[in-house]
Amino acid sequence: PLQLLHCKSGAEMGNCIGSGEEVSDLAGAEVAVSSYVEKRKGYPETLTAVERTAMATLRAELMRAGVAGASWGDDYELCRWLRARKFDVPKTLLMIQNHIEWGVKYDLEVVYTTFHHADNQAVKGAYPRAYHKTDKVGRPLYIDAIGKLDINRINELATDEQMEREKIQDMEYTLRVRYPACSKAAGRMINQSLVIMDLQGFSSSIWNSQTRAMTKRLTGVLSDHYPETMGALFIVNAPSFFSAIWSFIKLFLDPGTAAKISILDHGFKKELLKHVSAENLPVHLGGTDTSFDWNYDQGPWVKGGKDQGPWANVKKGTVTFQTPLIVAAPRRRRGGPCCGA
Repeated sequence: PLQLLHCKSGAEMGNCIGSGEEVSDLAGAEVAVSSYVEKRKGYPETLTAVERTAMATLRAELMRAGVAGASWGDDYELCRWLRARKFDVPKTLLMIQNHIEWGVKYDLEVVYTTFHHADNQAVKGAYPRAYHKTDKVGRPLYIDAIGKLDINRINELATDEQMEREKIQDMEYTLRVRYPACSKAAGRMINQSLVIMDLQGFSSSIWNSQTRAMTKRLTGVLSDHYPETMGALFIVNAPSFFSAIWSFIKLFLDPGTAAKISILDHGFKKELLKHVSAENLPVHLGGTDTSFDWNYDQGPWVKGGKDQGPWANVKKGTVTFQTPLIVAAPRRRRGGPCCGA
């Protein structure tokens, strides 16, 4: 059986599992976390009558297929998957079916609780990435320095499959640990991230066949199994030839996801400060925070000091996560896809 977390509002809000936010609804917003009011389309607070009917139909079909319980009965969780398929119930059912079967195949609990590279720090050194505090509406800030990627060193340290498992583990950690902690800190549902991708130092030699293949593979995992968890992505310090690369990447992105991505020009620091407070934004990105460190997480999910994320906890045998519900794969019926749709 596939093990999943569920998401509830109110007192149990800390058990949330991600959904996304549209850039257009938050662009330029300097909203205090405590005063934030949900106005985005496709969320439980803003559903139209047609969308509420779709959500009720999806819930009924999942229950009929044997996929019941709080995990797939929660409004926020159902809306996350429905938004990914534009509230088309048959397509959403099929997406959930494929996700559950994928989770069984990969044994998510084993990946989450046991995976680590032979040399985690060396991998991070060859491809620097870190979660660092939160933006102005409480979302965790993920900074990716792909411009510093040493693809030859990555080849020496890890296979494509291992890099994929690392991403899966990190997303599970985000859903189970980072988002719940951010939700509690913000006093409202936080179920997606703000991403800054820094291309400083990026050269055409980095964008080789392996990098393209890895990008396609990881993008597929995020799109198919962790939909609607990216609120916005800002690309900064992009070289002039990046437009051709962007055309390639967009081929593998859902149109809704692509719409959340902005390529900023040389004035990017001013734009980033509209979304992230200066004290939370690293100096090299235009903020005043001198505590940023590629080797450590910082944020509401870290209890005291800095944290190296799931890898370090796996090696220590102290991975922390909410006890998930066990959800069986829905039964397929003859004559149609999942759940008789």
